[in-house]
Amino acid sequence: MTDSDRDMVDLDVFFDAARRETTVLPGDLERRIVADATRVQHEWQIPAAAPRPGRWRQLYDMLGGWPAIGGLATACAAGVWLGFSPPATLPDPAQYLVSDTMFLDEDSLVIAMAEEG
Repeated sequence: MTDSDRDMVDLDVFFDAARRETTVLPGDLERRIVADATRVQHEWQIPAAAPRPGRWRQLYDMLGGWPAIGGLATACAAGVWLGFSPPATLPDPAQYLVSDTMFLDEDSLVIAMAEEG
């Protein structure tokens, strides 16, 4: 600080007066303040252990909640429905299991894999 600033505000007088003044806290106020501060410090040091959610709740959260689970259930039901009674344009998968014929022989598979476009 420069001398001109000291002339404008002389805070040393106020700081000296504050250092000379002694105040005594009434009763057991100081003890209660220290006890409260100690309790708060211990609360901050001990982390609160949050219970870990169960596996079903983790799956529920991972999938995105009820809207996503509803969509998955609808898609599953549609897949089962199409698997048991496919439309006329799709082949029946049960025929593949029952018949002995090979629907894709090696030559047609190679040709299908080699085609571009």
